[in-house]
Amino acid sequence: MSTVSEERPTQSTPPCQEMARPGQEHQFLEKFVGEWESEGEMMAPGQPPSKIKSIESSHMVGGFWLVAQIKSTLPDFPYEQILTIGYDAAKKKYIGTVVDSMTSHLWQFEGSFDATGNILTYETEGPVPNPQAPSKFREVTELKNPDHKVFTSSILKPDCSWETMMTINIRRKKH
Repeated sequence: MSTVSEERPTQSTPPCQEMARPGQEHQFLEKFVGEWESEGEMMAPGQPPSKIKSIESSHMVGGFWLVAQIKSTLPDFPYEQILTIGYDAAKKKYIGTVVDSMTSHLWQFEGSFDATGNILTYETEGPVPNPQAPSKFREVTELKNPDHKVFTSSILKPDCSWETMMTINIRRKKH
């Protein structure tokens, strides 16, 4: 009985493509990693400012994405949000999402850092304060120093000017 050997074509297997690596744009996000505490004010039209306190825990995922869990105490109820920020090389923009305990809306945004790499400005749109007429928002996070950042949220008014709705001073927790 003769043995027939199967001939397999000899092909060189293409080398595995190298995985993408985080770039300088992603490294900017590392400045925001850590444990933070904050105090600030929310302003609603026709209402006196409300005090807000928060804690934030932020980490990088794969060197590409900043993920932050933020828990706040608003005047009438506890509030929680999950924030993701990454860099889309194709768009050459920072992109992100926010989900929160106040709405069922998935907030999506795009923006950029300034030339210093310390000020991230992005814009988004969502159903606050009126679910039937989405509003446009501009949000800015400025890293004042490695242990202090300031978050400002503004809403676009009908006259096309921006009105500040929230300002929060955020300080790195001391261990």
